[in-house]
Amino acid sequence: MTKTVVVERDVMVPMRDDVRLATDVYRLGNAEPGPVLIHRNPYDKSVAQHVGSQMLNPIVAAEHGYTVVVQDCRGCFASEGVMDLYSQEFDDGYDCVEWAATQPWSNGRVGIYGSSYMGVTALLAAVAAPPHLEAAASYLTTGNFHEGWMYTGGAFELGFNMGYTQVKARQAIARRSIDADRAAALTAELRTSGANRLELCRHLPLDDAPVLRERDVLPYWHDFLDHPTYDDYWRRLDVTYRAEEIQAPILHIAGWYDQFLKGHLDLNRALDAHPDIHVRDTHRFVIGPWDHNSYEGHRLSAAGEREFGLAAISGVMAVSGLTLEWFDRWLCDVEGPMFAEPRVRYFSMAGPDQGWRTAPNWPPPTTPSPWYLGDGIGLTAERPTVPGARSFDFDPNDPVPTVGGRTFSLAAGGGGVQDRAEVARRDDVLVFESAPLNKPISVGGNVRATLWVMSSAVDTDFTAHLVDVEPSGYCVPVADGIQRARYRNSVEAPEFLTPNEPTELTIDLWDTAYTFAADHRIRLEISSSSFPRWSRNANAAVQPEKARPDDLVVATNTVLFGPNRPSHLVLPTVS
Repeated sequence: MTKTVVVERDVMVPMRDDVRLATDVYRLGNAEPGPVLIHRNPYDKSVAQHVGSQMLNPIVAAEHGYTVVVQDCRGCFASEGVMDLYSQEFDDGYDCVEWAATQPWSNGRVGIYGSSYMGVTALLAAVAAPPHLEAAASYLTTGNFHEGWMYTGGAFELGFNMGYTQVKARQAIARRSIDADRAAALTAELRTSGANRLELCRHLPLDDAPVLRERDVLPYWHDFLDHPTYDDYWRRLDVTYRAEEIQAPILHIAGWYDQFLKGHLDLNRALDAHPDIHVRDTHRFVIGPWDHNSYEGHRLSAAGEREFGLAAISGVMAVSGLTLEWFDRWLCDVEGPMFAEPRVRYFSMAGPDQGWRTAPNWPPPTTPSPWYLGDGIGLTAERPTVPGARSFDFDPNDPVPTVGGRTFSLAAGGGGVQDRAEVARRDDVLVFESAPLNKPISVGGNVRATLWVMSSAVDTDFTAHLVDVEPSGYCVPVADGIQRARYRNSVEAPEFLTPNEPTELTIDLWDTAYTFAADHRIRLEISSSSFPRWSRNANAAVQPEKARPDDLVVATNTVLFGPNRPSHLVLPTVS
């Protein structure tokens, strides 16, 4: 029998402050009241069947038997009000859930889902804990807006945030009380500056960038730059910090090459420690070999230039099916195959055994294996017996370009797997490389580099890229990270360097599941920039995001190694 999906457009749903949010309702015609799924979207609800639909298309969900509520977020498209990134989603998500639970087509059982920013709305609604919310699902998003979204290791995520905020500026200009002449001038300036996003990222200081400088237009851009440390501003928004407030089971789905992977890793740890056994023991974590483009359905089995095969597809076959199975369990009491498996499902990349694995927790059991930096064969399992050092000059006017890895930036080019061979040839990139492996090495868990360093500056950055060097010479980015020196001991209390004095710092390269094949080489690249993904450090005491061109100085940065300063890479190896 043919199923007819009825769509009721532009239902204006009142929030607690009487602002009305435009809402489309997808449901089967003449159906009895049933469970409801909510999808809250800042990118125009009318295209919900396309944007973010790889998680769950509302037509598919309605045909499956759900009533689907798709809503424009506050200040977006047909909704009233003015958008204030993130903070508005607690109350608006709560109110939308409780409204949906009382409608004639609802049986009072409600779930919420979304990818990217839509995933933000799902997680913040879960923190708000509306009584009728029974489950939530998020895809390629974050729970921690400071680490891995706005900042990483203390460095501003420039490429993503500059581009994203500029896009949102168009809506803000139209929504805020701005006279017509000024609005036209700002729109023209936005068009001109957006024509070359890479050049826009070079603008200094960042709080004086075209259009974004206007505090009455984009106050949150300045909030982001005014709060470089992890303080109460970020704690209020942090799902991982507030995880104990969550009362519903959570499914969250991440990508190894997604810029927002760290948020999922942190959320998983927070849910593993949740005091409520119902939340702690029911959450599920899935990690695939995807980059952020997967949330729109681009290159579903690939990340960048690397194809991972049909098993990796993140579209309807993988993510949509999992999402429906998840809500069937919690809203319809139908338990599918997911619930007979261990709680974590992850994709192990590369090597002869590439494919999906399961584990009761993330990470799986591993052994921390140190790989020491040194001269000669620059990366070895043997602790060096001879001290040494290698230096480079970091010029913030000539930063190392971002090539591949975990980046989602309109200015940075493609993320995922891109050949880094050319990057390694730069004078300001130190390369430490193993001999060809005599057997495969499988990694599963957190990768970090602990370095003894010194700098001629009071502050600088150190970056680390883990690379798989194939026999052909192709250099595969596997994991990456950055540490701003002033935050080496704390993201809450900066501490400057003493110039030319050795100090120890650790760079978190986040987690991965990857196999280095026999005859491949393990490479660690150390530098001080990856632009435009991360903001450039001025190599001075000034906050880098507020530095002016004449604040930038060249720093001589050094990595030390040897028996007394054993700089090393830690790989969590799977037995």
